[in-house]
Amino acid sequence: MGDLSLFLPEATMLVGGLIAFTASVCRAPYRVAWYVGVLAALACLVSTSAGLAMSGEPFFEGIYRVDAFSQVLKLGIVGGLLLTLFLAGSPGGVRSDARVDMPIFLFLSALGMMMLVSATELLTLYVALELSAYGLYILAALHRNQRMGSEAGAKYVLYGAASSAVTLYGISLVFGAATAAGLDRPTYLADLAQMDVTPMFLVGVFLALAGILFKLAVFPFHAWAPDTYEGAPHEAVTFIGTASKVAAVGVLARLLFLAVPGPESLTTTLLILCVASMTVGNLAAIIQKDLKRLIAYSTVAHAGYILIGLVCLSELGVASAIFYALIYVPIAFCAFLVVSVVGRDGTNPTKADLAGLYKRSPLLAVTLLVAMFGLAGIPPTSGFAGKWFLFTAAIESDLFWLVLVGAINATVSLFYYLLVVKEAYLTPPGDRSAITIAPEVSFAAWVGIALVAVLGFYPRPIWDLAEAAARSVIGS
Repeated sequence: MGDLSLFLPEATMLVGGLIAFTASVCRAPYRVAWYVGVLAALACLVSTSAGLAMSGEPFFEGIYRVDAFSQVLKLGIVGGLLLTLFLAGSPGGVRSDARVDMPIFLFLSALGMMMLVSATELLTLYVALELSAYGLYILAALHRNQRMGSEAGAKYVLYGAASSAVTLYGISLVFGAATAAGLDRPTYLADLAQMDVTPMFLVGVFLALAGILFKLAVFPFHAWAPDTYEGAPHEAVTFIGTASKVAAVGVLARLLFLAVPGPESLTTTLLILCVASMTVGNLAAIIQKDLKRLIAYSTVAHAGYILIGLVCLSELGVASAIFYALIYVPIAFCAFLVVSVVGRDGTNPTKADLAGLYKRSPLLAVTLLVAMFGLAGIPPTSGFAGKWFLFTAAIESDLFWLVLVGAINATVSLFYYLLVVKEAYLTPPGDRSAITIAPEVSFAAWVGIALVAVLGFYPRPIWDLAEAAARSVIGS
């Protein structure tokens, strides 16, 4: 056994979940449970930040690793949780009888994601993957409109169960190939990297990646995203669309560089998925009127952008992918915040519902502008810095054609992002009334705006963390 203090961030998250469960059992008012949840998330943020320099293995050797890579990604996951909780101060889209239970599932899912990025053994990884998913399945079904919630939850569970089954089958193939190769520890990622690449092993690895690509909403594992985003409560979608992406990038990088003897053997497949995700996501988003469906297809496209960094198989590429995943959290959060406030009664706002937003709520209009510019990669937002790093890594890896495809897709995305901005700033409000914002939501909006803007002008702090994380995972 190692130093259990390395497990402090996860332990803090677990305690937060237990406190939220106690509040639910005691039938505490939702605002009490919410305050407790925010405090617990803040404590987790502090413990995670304090442990950025930690490294080691808190449990048995080879199954769970704490290093710069895992700690940086945990910081992004906890940040996504905290921002979601600020947004969930008054969850109008969640069933009233289930609101007090919502923090429980947020904390348990975040715990699973934190364990996921530290897992270095296949069975540990699979258990963490399922733990992170179960809470999200329930959150997706908590919409105040029971029909919408049930449909969103059912589709999410069905797709998730299918991807989990494929992942488990892939793990069994990897186990069989490793056992046939005579490995003493056939499920340990570090040991798998020592064996010869065989067709059975490659098929197993690709199937095992299915569950990770599902979380990242990479084509063709993206079909769940539009329907789930549309039917799930706004707060649940916010968490799904931010923190889970960070966890998916983490475990995907861990598998590529720790478990696969020759990751170049998967490059062609990942390149195809990368191009397909960017293209399908952006083209499908153009015709969307529902804002949540538009963001869902946008997420598919951004999953493709992230894959640009990973397929480079270089330190710069991995650092770029990690940086992009981290800065995507506040950018996407700003978009979801506008959706949540405009559709505070649980309805899904369309682009037409944004008419005159600059007069009805100047803060929301600025938040929307920052979000759309960030997603489009327009300077000086952090989205521009993220795409710049990704494209630079691709050029250094002699993948200029991929940069060209990415640039074309970024140009296409600019069209539908600017259409959203046009509705908010150039369309008269008509008879639509002014929008009031709760204090905690206003605070979260300013935090999101500041992160997107500051990291666009000065990305160095997050970039340094991403570089350290990349060196850690590639060196492992």
